[in-house]
This record gives sequence, structure tokens and C-alpha cells, in this order.
Amino acid sequence: MKATEIIFDENLEMYVSLKDLDNEVCITLSDGLFASEEELTDEYKEKIALFVNNLSEWYSLACSSVMTWAKDTYKIEACMQDIELTHIFVLFEQNEDELFGLEFRVEFDVEHGCGIKIKGDNSKYDIVEVGTGDVAFC
Repeated sequence: MKATEIIFDENLEMYVSLKDLDNEVCITLSDGLFASEEELTDEYKEKIALFVNNLSEWYSLACSSVMTWAKDTYKIEACMQDIELTHIFVLFEQNEDELFGLEFRVEFDVEHGCGIKIKGDNSKYDIVEVGTGDVAFC
């Protein structure tokens, strides 16, 4: 994905097919951000594109966090087949460090899902918070 391909619709959403995943993922610019009302800079779009393109750098870390959360919360052993990334939320302003929310559909809690906050810094990613789906956008 290129920065020039980042174009949000009137709902501040766009859909992308991610390599290595079989489903389309919705990328949402949080409407609570000033960025949602500003013209997005090329640098900001580049940060979003880089995150999407670096799926291989953060996806297994995120899925491992979901499986650990499932074990700690539900006392079950989840596997990769139980987890589907559905949403990426952009949670940072144009002049801030990267923070994304990831929302997963999970077989063990279809109603609430699983949400993760993940921060990025020079293509290094750290999980900040894991919980039900609303963690991804709150």
C-alpha cells in the first residue's frame, strides 16, 4: 500500500485487502481526532501505510496477545484459526507517535471480540493494552 492510496470516505473508513490474510480489513480514522477534520499530510499517510505494509512485523505479536488474553480471561486455548483481524483504527494525531487499535473477530467471544492497542516506533511494535473489542477504539 502506498501513502497516496490512503483515502478515507465520508465515514472516515477505507477497506483494504492485506497480503497473507484472506479477508478485507477496514481502516478507520478515529472521529475523536483533530486529524479527522484536517487535511492529512503525506507523512501521516506514510505512517499508516507503513503500519499496514509491516503486517508481518506485528501480526503474529498481536495474535499471540489475543491467544494469551483468551487463556487468561476465558481459560481456553485459542488458535490462529479462531482469530480474524477485521479493523485497524488510527488513534494518533498527525504530530504524535503512532498508536493503532486492532479489532479481531474471535470464535470464543463472537459478541465482544478482542481489541488491542499497539504502538509503533521505527517499525518496532509494542502491545499497549488487550481486552474486548472496544479496547481497539476507546
